[in-house]
Amino acid sequence: MTENPSEDELTEEFDEILLGFLREHDAKKVVDRKEFLQQHPQFRDRLAQLLETADWIEKMAGPTLAEIADQDTSRVGSIAGEPIGSAEVVDASEVVNQGQDLYDPNAATIDAPARPRRMLSQDVDFSLSEFTGSGGKISEFPSLENSQAALPCRFGDYILQRVLGRGGMGVVYLATQTALNREVAVKMIRSGALASDDEVDRFYREARSVAKLTHPSIVTIYHCGESNGHHYFSMDYIPGTDLSKILVEGPLETKRAVKYVMDVARAIHYAHSFGVVHRDLKPANVLIDESDHVVITDFGLAKQMGAEQGLTATGATIGTPSYMSPEQAAGKSEAQGIATDVYAMGAILFALLTGKPPFQAESVMQTIMLVINRPAPQVRQQQANIHVDLETIVGKCLEKQPHLRYESAAHLADDLERFLNGHPIEAKPPTLMRRARFWIENIPIVAALTGGRQVEPSRSQRWAQNLFLTIATGILAIGLLGNSLWDQFRNSSLPNRITIASGSPGGMYYDLAGKISDRMRTGNGRQPTVTATGGSVENLKQLLDKHADVALMQESTVRTDQVAVVAPLFFEPIHILIPRGTEISRVTDLKGQSVVLGSKDSGTRQASLKLLKYFGMSEKDLDVVESDWNTVGVRERRLPMFAVIKAEQPGFSELITSGEYRLLSIADAPNMTLAEPMFRLYQFPAGAYRGSLEAPVTSLATAALMVVRRDAPSRLVEECLKALYETQGLTDGLIAKEMAAEWQGLPYHPAARRYFEEVAKRVD
Repeated sequence: MTENPSEDELTEEFDEILLGFLREHDAKKVVDRKEFLQQHPQFRDRLAQLLETADWIEKMAGPTLAEIADQDTSRVGSIAGEPIGSAEVVDASEVVNQGQDLYDPNAATIDAPARPRRMLSQDVDFSLSEFTGSGGKISEFPSLENSQAALPCRFGDYILQRVLGRGGMGVVYLATQTALNREVAVKMIRSGALASDDEVDRFYREARSVAKLTHPSIVTIYHCGESNGHHYFSMDYIPGTDLSKILVEGPLETKRAVKYVMDVARAIHYAHSFGVVHRDLKPANVLIDESDHVVITDFGLAKQMGAEQGLTATGATIGTPSYMSPEQAAGKSEAQGIATDVYAMGAILFALLTGKPPFQAESVMQTIMLVINRPAPQVRQQQANIHVDLETIVGKCLEKQPHLRYESAAHLADDLERFLNGHPIEAKPPTLMRRARFWIENIPIVAALTGGRQVEPSRSQRWAQNLFLTIATGILAIGLLGNSLWDQFRNSSLPNRITIASGSPGGMYYDLAGKISDRMRTGNGRQPTVTATGGSVENLKQLLDKHADVALMQESTVRTDQVAVVAPLFFEPIHILIPRGTEISRVTDLKGQSVVLGSKDSGTRQASLKLLKYFGMSEKDLDVVESDWNTVGVRERRLPMFAVIKAEQPGFSELITSGEYRLLSIADAPNMTLAEPMFRLYQFPAGAYRGSLEAPVTSLATAALMVVRRDAPSRLVEECLKALYETQGLTDGLIAKEMAAEWQGLPYHPAARRYFEEVAKRVD
């Protein structure tokens, strides 16, 4: 990793760290997450958010198809997409009656709408003896004080008979509604009375979303409310199965698969017309009743279109990974809408035709990364006998960009109906350019480099890979040789004319630049030119515009990765000069005053503004005088002045030794060094300035630096370092090279870094 890594390098480093964690996790090795995050502080927040998202999705996704296959498939009852667990039926004669009334008058009731075509469970003749035997009792469902209840048990107006299934959040019971003598399904929050506010909000959102919908292919909600601290709603009990269980047996016959998804699309379009987006469509949430009709359930992640707030307003990733859209996988809640459900229906159709979803990796996080980054595989690569038009329909649903998918679920249903009737479909196959891109992505070396799923390559793809490797190897060899020769030539040469940007004539920077120029000329015979400037800001501009090769400037100006430091030269303390006789005792007293802050392009101006900002002030709070301390006429005006200059400098010292000015102490200086790294604590000792200071004065200091462009040849940097440290007389008053070698945080030029590393070795 380079000293100042680019965005691409940071992304590559992040991916390598995450991939290492996933490999450890998939190998079933115990990984201490806290320790893992501490090892990578630069990515800690981003890694923590991804891992928390993966945990949440893994919890909400429920069991895999393999896990469902291991369950008892002899029972066909299914509801709300929840996997069917073992029935929790006990001998009713052992149950103790708790004496609760069967009907709960406080529960909110939603009337069931009339529905065409649907075959609901027939009403049953209900009697307590059916559950209790002769003289038996029915237990009460647990309240906050009770932790368990044997089944069957009474719960408000219901007798809970057995558990139909459990998911990440909910548990579903087969129940008898006593008032109407009919079988229903009762869904509760799995955590019961301990449910969080978010869980309760989501639970009732599901009930509200479905309650407004009257469609033969959408489950009906009958009743919702709360009893003994448990939130619940009752709905249709759909005898039959669901698509996830059907998929255990393998791919479906084409027309059957298309018919199922077409009916789902019609029902989802109806939901969309009421502003409801499902957002968790998957095979387990598509029930198939005894008449072979589809029924959509589990609207727990449903979103009201146009709503600004919701359960996912923070951008959390929601959905089931293999069937979620790229915008869901990326946590872009604002982008989730009609196209999100269209994508999921395409993924369901893909699974029904091929026997597996389009994306399925070894872990949740790997699946999410595939959904976001990889183009969906083509159906015919999994099942060659699938019609090309059907592959086109699925491909349009699975586009990465939402605007490229079907405009609505109705458009998808219409195209599927055209396919079933043998008519031309409206969707167009991918362009030649996109097909070529897909073909290239499945060349083995390309798939390996991009982390994609590799399809068995054709002979032409293998030939292309061999040709690519041969050409790439040749280009790489030529490039490396050429770059090496060019770097050697460039780094070993000097500019034909060396220019040093300094400062105002007669100033310290200007004088030092002249001395450096003399020693560089003596060493190599070149004729460096010293350019007078208005200060550090102008020096930086000349350097970046390539009007200068070397520049002297204050550290406060070096705030770009286009320049690099040759060496720190000396410290320049901040002098806040206050005319004697004025009542200014702290920095904030300067507000509203006329103050000399230094010329516009000077380092003094830059450092002064940073200091004022710490105290909540800016130029607008002062009457700024556009001058330096040594500007003609400024001294006579007896104004407060800022001067960032090396201590005890001739000319400047007279301002203090004359008794006209005193130095203002910066009381909060230690804290400022923490807030702004460019500042260092500095103290003028008592007796400084020829005895003018009666007591120590606390201030701040910044460093004067020698700077070049980052792409400057190494030879130029080496000549500058020789002039600084290996000639007589120039090192007086400069920061020693041994101290410079220990300096942390300066963006040194590579040649300077090598030089100071050698210095550090000699010191050790």
